[in-house]
Amino acid sequence: MNEEQLDFIKAMDEYKRVNDRPFPTWTEVLDLILYLGYRRVAPVGEFKLRKGRQTAVSEK
Repeated sequence: MNEEQLDFIKAMDEYKRVNDRPFPTWTEVLDLILYLGYRRVAPVGEFKLRKGRQTAVSEK
């Protein structure tokens, strides 16, 4: 597990604890991701699974 993944897990655990939400909605997950500073920097592409991580494949 890398540092970025660990930061996300810690933030999600804190969010669930503070808000008494054992199962946050996808909207809440997105809100947390945006709160952590993530922003879309490329157009939406097709996703393909790789070992342990997803990467966007640009459309031609």
